[in-house]
Amino acid sequence: MSLQLKICRNAWGTWSVDGPAPLPASDLPSLSTSLEHARNACDAAPATIELLIDGLYIVVHQERGWPRPLLASKTEPKRQASPASIEHHSAPPTTVG
Repeated sequence: MSLQLKICRNAWGTWSVDGPAPLPASDLPSLSTSLEHARNACDAAPATIELLIDGLYIVVHQERGWPRPLLASKTEPKRQASPASIEHHSAPPTTVG
């Protein structure tokens, strides 16, 4: 049997987790914190998770252990090349003639 969980973002920007005890929690700071709370509280039991995010409705099923990552890991933003570095690495001008 699979647990039924609901994770919602409220109007104030915090998150809540609803489900059987001891899952319910509110005022969580992020979606990743909410997912971590839900996973830990149910000991990663099989679950159907409803996500309500600013009008977007997503349903995800996780098997025991929650093997599917639902969020990408944080990455560093790509650095923009400066005009100087572009100029430095550009090919030398060619001459015709």
